[in-house]
Amino acid sequence: MKALQGTSEVRRADVAAADVAARIAGLFSRWPILEGFSVQERSSVGKDRLRATLDGSLCIADVVVRTWPGYDAGAGLYEDLAEAMLELLDEHPEAGGLLRGTTFARSLH
Repeated sequence: MKALQGTSEVRRADVAAADVAARIAGLFSRWPILEGFSVQERSSVGKDRLRATLDGSLCIADVVVRTWPGYDAGAGLYEDLAEAMLELLDEHPEAGGLLRGTTFARSLH
């Protein structure tokens, strides 16, 4: 029975990792100005880096956008980032371990 439980846990982790990758790709697709962001422990992030709170311990920080001088990406971007991450955490509670301390950056080929 333990082998089946282990396989089931690995399968859930794989599904969560695939969902994280798909949602991150979707964010970069919807927001062409988005260069990157990180998911950090809220206690380790100063107010100048904090962009959205996810739950009691996680937050979105270090959001980087590529725009013209003086343009502010605004609340819409931060809300979309937070909504996507909160949905992930709701659907895959184990995704918190995948997100925590991770920086997501647009890849250029």
